[in-house]
Amino acid sequence: MKIMQILPKMNIGGIERGVIDLALFFKRKGIIHSEEKIENIVVSGGGRLVHQLESAGIKHYKLDVYKKSLTSLLLIPKLRKIIKEEKIDIVHARSRVPGWLSFFACRNTNAHFITTAHGVYKNKIFSSVMGWGKYVICPSKVVARHMKNNFRVPDEKIIVINRWVDLNKFKFTDYSERKESNNIVSIGRLSASKGYEHLIKAFKKIVRYNPYMKLKIIGSADKSKLKYFNYLKMLVRRYSLNYNVEFIGFKEDVESVLENARILVAPSVIEESFGRVVVEAFACGVPVVATKVGGYEEIIEDGKNGRLVEPGNSEEITESILKLLKNDNFAKELTIEGRKKVETMYTLDKCLGETKDVYKLTLDTLKILVIKLSSLGDIILAIPALKELKNHFPQAHISLLTLKKYHSIIFDCPYIDDIITVEDNYKKIKNMFNISKNFRSKSFDYVIDLQNNRASHIISFLSLPRCSFGYNLRWGNLLVNKIKYNPIDGPLDSQEKVLNLLGIKFKEKKLLFWERKGGIPLSLPDAELIGINISASKKWHSKNWPYKNIVKLIDLIYKNFPAYKVILLGDKDSIANGDIIEKSFSTNVYNLCGKTTLRELPQVIKELTVFITPDTATLHLSCALNISTIALFGPTDPSRHTVACENLYILCKKLACSFCYKSKCKLEEDSPCLVNISPQQVLNKIKEIVL
Repeated sequence: MKIMQILPKMNIGGIERGVIDLALFFKRKGIIHSEEKIENIVVSGGGRLVHQLESAGIKHYKLDVYKKSLTSLLLIPKLRKIIKEEKIDIVHARSRVPGWLSFFACRNTNAHFITTAHGVYKNKIFSSVMGWGKYVICPSKVVARHMKNNFRVPDEKIIVINRWVDLNKFKFTDYSERKESNNIVSIGRLSASKGYEHLIKAFKKIVRYNPYMKLKIIGSADKSKLKYFNYLKMLVRRYSLNYNVEFIGFKEDVESVLENARILVAPSVIEESFGRVVVEAFACGVPVVATKVGGYEEIIEDGKNGRLVEPGNSEEITESILKLLKNDNFAKELTIEGRKKVETMYTLDKCLGETKDVYKLTLDTLKILVIKLSSLGDIILAIPALKELKNHFPQAHISLLTLKKYHSIIFDCPYIDDIITVEDNYKKIKNMFNISKNFRSKSFDYVIDLQNNRASHIISFLSLPRCSFGYNLRWGNLLVNKIKYNPIDGPLDSQEKVLNLLGIKFKEKKLLFWERKGGIPLSLPDAELIGINISASKKWHSKNWPYKNIVKLIDLIYKNFPAYKVILLGDKDSIANGDIIEKSFSTNVYNLCGKTTLRELPQVIKELTVFITPDTATLHLSCALNISTIALFGPTDPSRHTVACENLYILCKKLACSFCYKSKCKLEEDSPCLVNISPQQVLNKIKEIVL
């Protein structure tokens, strides 16, 4: 397994030290996964800590992945080249600009994308990419809640892994050995969010208690923070603390700072995502005073292993520091409890072992979305493709996007793990964007577009999967992997060509339906049953066999097969015509038009001996259920819309105008191509089947 960690720069900070710890951990441990060692490479804009990586033999690529400018987009091809040449399995983004660049660099590669959300991000648009990882590692519950509530990251993607401390570097020193120290330290970048002005103000009274106490602020200021740095220096002069307060600047070896510290103060005024320096102080046996913000509150139990104060409250900071300085026993008790918590929750082996588990889970989990929105018949035709997909990727989580009205017929399909439904108006621009936004948060590896219309291509593209598959049809160029559409392909052939892009071939090309649990939902006659679907969909009037032909056929059935009963099927739009046909016969016609739900329909059809139907969804469902099916074709070509099987019998009268694909016949009220299929021909076919 090969991991690429990417971050802005390798300078001092919790993120940077975490990157180094992780890379060195896998280098040192030689952890094995799938008989391969876990290797790390790092991409950053360079910095002071790069030499630590290189001296350990860890490859580092220097790219300007920290610049917040459009020119940074030019780095995407370079990152993609690194990913492919290094054969990266997982890209682990640690910050937002590197996150955007590496996310798009991962498209159409074998690399999975994950993130660690190191902060409580405010800018939703700029920060949204940190929620697009296949998994989102959060250093605290505070960050996890923030990513869920503000960025709508699903629970199943969020994994909380605390930051850690290397106990081999951060050695515990009994408080009795450090109580003579006069050094109070605070560690972190010089930024207004860290609240250093409140600590400096509090230190005025500390100096009155002991004029030899020193406040050492460890950290440097970026160019954008120089104004704040100058403000802090001005405060030091105003309070006459020049002797007592020192700005140490960057220190690479934080452990040496804590080795000589009496107390650590963390005065942040914003929600901290975790509090690495707090855990490091715990490990070394340094008592901690911190503000009640974010991750600090998860680490510190006030009065048990540290002290918590209100953010921005200099008086409380002063009181807490003085209590520790005056009460050695209390300070010692805090350090003992702090060390215990570190050994239980924050060890390097524990936390990085959990990170290894996330990497393994990332590779072992495949998330696939199949888009098949309509129509009902096409969904039935897609079931063999769903089965082949599940057989090829048995451990994958397969989701199906379809219309809400079709949910009931597909809800218990064993080849999919969940169904995502949308309304018929999904083609509206606003709805397409909302659907895609939801899918981006789900981080699908593959999107397989079996719908192949403009809307489905747009949804697939904006969902930003690792790879997408479909036909180069309409807006198919938006898909990552596509093939040329051939209109003469049969339904299963066209689906197989898409699945071929994933290395999948159909083992057998036949329609199928799964065994439904439960009995017949409706009370059907206790007799041999012949079913007739009296109409196609409302918009396809040209597919309908004339009702006079249906009446004549029923009459012939009863004359030739007096023991049989006829079942009429149709949707709610065929209720009136169903009633008319039923009234033409005193008995033996059982009218279910508009009375069966999609969920009940397969169970009803399964009880039939023979089923007569126009070119509509019930044709494919009946064949899938292995029922002898007589299909009546007119304006559409049966070779393009059926799957050959032993139980399918096609009746079709080809005319000069065939196959017109018109929803209404321009010649007559009833389509001549269907009028010419006589009831006697259908009866003859029934006789072939049942006799």
